[in-house]
Amino acid sequence: MKKSLLALAVVAVAASANAATVYDKDGTSLGINGRIQSVFYSGNHTGKNAAENDSQLLNTARFGLQGKTQITDWVAGIGYAQWDMDNKGTGNGTKAREQYVGADFGEFGVLTAGKFRDASYYVENVTDHYEDAAGAVQGNFNGARRAGQIMYTYDNYGFHGQLGIQTAQDSAPVFDNDKGTLFDFDNKFNVDSGYSAALGYKTGDLVFGPLDFRVGYSYLKGQKDGDAKAGKAGTYTFNNFKHAAAGVSWGNLNSGLYLAALYDYGKMKGIIEPADYVDGFDDDSFKVKGFELSGGYAFDNGVSFLIGYESAKYTLDEEGVGKTLDFKVKRIPVFVNYKLNPNFNIWTEAGFNAGSDHAEGLAKKIDKTIFSVGARYTF
Repeated sequence: MKKSLLALAVVAVAASANAATVYDKDGTSLGINGRIQSVFYSGNHTGKNAAENDSQLLNTARFGLQGKTQITDWVAGIGYAQWDMDNKGTGNGTKAREQYVGADFGEFGVLTAGKFRDASYYVENVTDHYEDAAGAVQGNFNGARRAGQIMYTYDNYGFHGQLGIQTAQDSAPVFDNDKGTLFDFDNKFNVDSGYSAALGYKTGDLVFGPLDFRVGYSYLKGQKDGDAKAGKAGTYTFNNFKHAAAGVSWGNLNSGLYLAALYDYGKMKGIIEPADYVDGFDDDSFKVKGFELSGGYAFDNGVSFLIGYESAKYTLDEEGVGKTLDFKVKRIPVFVNYKLNPNFNIWTEAGFNAGSDHAEGLAKKIDKTIFSVGARYTF
């Protein structure tokens, strides 16, 4: 069955919203969606808490606008924008999360241009169903919503295909390094160009649900030959970045049994720090590879749970030094959710160390037990 990208955005981006239509007349509609939540984080949730080792109750909100207007019988113009807001306890304030305009050709696909995840996230999504305690592998990449992208998406007859182009961007997110200061750089890179692609096929119901196979790849080229010097202060340049992923899932996440597995690989070469643009003597590179397993069950009364196993290996090679980091992360995330009705749910989540390497200076959420309890209202 055909799906518009607007419907996909509500599921994949707003992550649970029942979008409310506030206007619908003569082929033009406007909808709103979002969420308001409060979450209590244990002290080992570095990056979430007000101070190191302190527990905290953090409230955040998300708001989105989506519009659609029928241009002809076979194409509609679409637009979507979403913002994240917090209580400023973390200093993030309000920031744009996702923004794009495009054309919906119905069963022939959707073309969009703007800020969103690249095509490889379609693969990573098979295990990205926790809140904060998971993502040792895919968690490095799935938050990278980059501006300047053009994406074509086809989703029909069980087949899914995406093909995207990345244009030049300064200070763009590529690798999310908040997993515990594993690498000594921020997630701000000068991107010259790139592309991404994904393919998938979902079968009909087999025993307890459909089988879903997915593969994806993305490539980014860094700015060079003087372009990077024009970037914003604090950004890094690089030669290239490669990201490949393969995933499979079986069942339905919202009803009955669900099983999923993901393999993820990412490598960035030729990292140069902002202070070294002139001399260019740094040429560091990093590599992350690993897998994630996830399984759970959703009951008819609204209670569901997920449990997983994650294993990732981080490697950093520094210019003139050699391998300076060779670190393994092994975690077990557990998630229990109770959906009281379509608009309100409560959950608890925990993450356990399953044999991660220990190293000085790493955030405690890498090799310590973490937990959180939250409540969310969606609309």
